[in-house]
Amino acid sequence: MNKRLNIILAALICILAIVGICWIVNKKNEVEQPTPATILSTIKQEADLVVTEVTIRKIAYYDSSRHEHFSITDPSTWKYGDRKCIVPVEVKIKYGYDLRDLTLENVKVNDSLRILEVTLPQPKVIDAGYEASVDYDKVVCISTGLRDEVGHETIENIRAQAYEAVMKEDFQELVGHEIKNNAQTILNSLAVSLGFDGCSIKD
Repeated sequence: MNKRLNIILAALICILAIVGICWIVNKKNEVEQPTPATILSTIKQEADLVVTEVTIRKIAYYDSSRHEHFSITDPSTWKYGDRKCIVPVEVKIKYGYDLRDLTLENVKVNDSLRILEVTLPQPKVIDAGYEASVDYDKVVCISTGLRDEVGHETIENIRAQAYEAVMKEDFQELVGHEIKNNAQTILNSLAVSLGFDGCSIKD
């Protein structure tokens, strides 16, 4: 009788132990399940910027006989006149997504598909600039008659106007597809590291 009682007690203890372990595991899974807040924090820590670098080269053209003086043109269209100058300008631009702009509204968990759904912020210019020094070997000036040559100040102004003209270009049209692919790759990797099957991005 005592032996049977001991067996029953041992069985009950095993059952209770199994139930307890299952409960603890479930609770642990509930605690470890990433929330949109923790996902957002991870994204901002691990991949704050997704950018591509673009180099745009232009020929800036100055003509003192024109009302506006400045344009970006093909140097083969030159015609001699009062004072003319062409200055090559190389602008480097970093364009893409600043993931630090993401909010909780941009991050959703699709439990049925086990994927993250991230709405990307608007892409923008992260950084831009051109070489501070002038390579005068690449600058071509023409001054007819007794007019002075185009001076350093004018050349700097030409470069500044060329830079402003470049910054008005549509970078989304130029590299939008590339940066979106980069963002997809990075966010997919982060999603998998957080226990999801992948990431779906929207913009």
